Amino acid sequence: MAGPFRLAPDEVQGGIPTWAFGKETKVIVDCNVDGNFELRAGGSPSETTSVRTGRNEFFRNFAGVLLAVKNLTSQDITVTTE
Repeated sequence: MAGPFRLAPDEVQGGIPTWAFGKETKVIVDCNVDGNFELRAGGSPSETTSVRTGRNEFFRNFAGVLLAVKNLTSQDITVTTE
């Protein structure tokens, strides 16, 4: 759907499209270190989620609003949505 986006530590990538009602968006985070990242969809509160070294997949229903992702790890991460 969108990406991949490479984010440095503390970098935010906004404007990521998501699927509309009835279909979950898969958020894929690839990283080389354990840590956290933050998701925010539209005006909703942010959600901080743990990631492990390697490929991490998360499924959420964002209802078609734009997604913002913030890298809270100590190294670059790559974010893709499907």
